[in-house]
Amino acid sequence: MGVCYSYRQFCSLGPLPPRTPARPDPQVPRDYKLGPCVHGKIGSFYFYEKGSDNDAAFGFFDVELSVQSISTGKIRVELYCVADGYQTSRGIGALHPIRLSIVAGGKTVASAEWPFADVICGHADPMNFSTDIDIGDTSFSLIDQIDLVGVDGLSAPCR
Repeated sequence: MGVCYSYRQFCSLGPLPPRTPARPDPQVPRDYKLGPCVHGKIGSFYFYEKGSDNDAAFGFFDVELSVQSISTGKIRVELYCVADGYQTSRGIGALHPIRLSIVAGGKTVASAEWPFADVICGHADPMNFSTDIDIGDTSFSLIDQIDLVGVDGLSAPCR
């Protein structure tokens, strides 16, 4: 087993991108009819072996994120990505979840943890996550950013 680290990645949130012949439809949110939604993309989120020179152990790419108002004071956060098992190790997410922070005007208003399924060596598998979060009296219209917080991770050698 190896201990890994990641760097914080974040994106601004805005309207869903329009459909074009050259771009696939957004993967999140799953149900547009539930309420207003903001959307963003992060190119990649990788874990690096501790003690290495930023050698990627495993990670995720083409990360899509959405925050959707599903009722007053309640949001649904959804994430879609492709797990990258073509690096040096297998990623283990059960004990070291990815942490997401939902930000409004520079202030974190909600957070969630995603205990992702193992990232399998030699695979590029789609993964997704969805959770409903209470944001209290924060107005949905103020939510403008989402962060994937830098966290420790765990990896295992490929067999």
